[in-house]
Amino acid sequence: MMHLFAPFRFDTLSTPWVLLLLGGVALLLVAELLARAPGAMTISTGETLAALRGHTRDALRRLPAMLRAAGLALLVVALAGPKNGFQVRKDRADVIDIMLCVDVSGSMRETDFRAGGQLVDRLFVTKEAVRDFIESRKERANDRFGLDRVGLVLYAAFAWTGCPLTLDYGILEHELDAAEIDPNDERSNSTAIGSAIGLAVRRLSQSEAESKVVILLTDGLNNAGELPPMTAAKLAKEYGIKVYTIGAGSTEPGRIGGFGIFARQSQPIDENALKAIAEETGGRYYRATDLETLQEAYAEINELERTEVEGNDYYEYKEAFVPYAMAGGVLLLASILSRRFWFEPIP
Repeated sequence: MMHLFAPFRFDTLSTPWVLLLLGGVALLLVAELLARAPGAMTISTGETLAALRGHTRDALRRLPAMLRAAGLALLVVALAGPKNGFQVRKDRADVIDIMLCVDVSGSMRETDFRAGGQLVDRLFVTKEAVRDFIESRKERANDRFGLDRVGLVLYAAFAWTGCPLTLDYGILEHELDAAEIDPNDERSNSTAIGSAIGLAVRRLSQSEAESKVVILLTDGLNNAGELPPMTAAKLAKEYGIKVYTIGAGSTEPGRIGGFGIFARQSQPIDENALKAIAEETGGRYYRATDLETLQEAYAEINELERTEVEGNDYYEYKEAFVPYAMAGGVLLLASILSRRFWFEPIP
């Protein structure tokens, strides 16, 4: 039933005052139902209707007028200009392109963060913090699209593009949710920080945005890949790309493995290297030891890298008048045909 009436849903009307004409349609319907032409007699030319008696015949006699009123009412709604997806947008001035680099090496399975009073792994809280950051880049909470293009790079022993730069945050969040660590892959125990920055820089180097930013999160040190992190940082600086770095890991002991029988595998965070990368490119380094400080790090970066929005508004919408116009026309045609074939007045 919902599918049947789905085409008749709309968000707003461009000229709602046109609906005042519905009052005239209602008066016309009442006048037609009460009026009877003097000296005229209405007979049914159909054999089926000839056999009907009482209230059923009276109701059917009013059918043409009711169909005509319904058709006119739908046409009035169509004239009012129903629209779907109507949203006010603003022209953007200083557009920012952002690549999020998320570490998915084996050490990110270490459960040394707390969320909701329970120990959870580093990748879980990272996803939560990154998701909050993505949501904060939207103009409205329920929007699917954001103000800036954001992409996702995932990395362990090598780096790959999880999601290219996009304004469709729905796709971006889907790819973030799908990110996981393969415990059976030996390569997941390595971390290629330089490769992750290099891939993000390559993606951003093709961008025409006013500002370009890389936000890299890791819980270890660079021990894989052919591109040294500082070389990647110098490359980012050449393209005018800022790199913000986040070192994630609690100071409390953690564990890897569902039953805690595996030894702690994470390596200490190379804070000096992460600070040097950020300083080289004009970014900043953040240390996150719990979920709150991790969220604060992304929130501060979000405030530092805000898109300037100009005051000029424009509107996005889809016209939704067609179903009303078509349905109204069909009902008017049904009214004419029913009167002609069933209730033709004869003076």
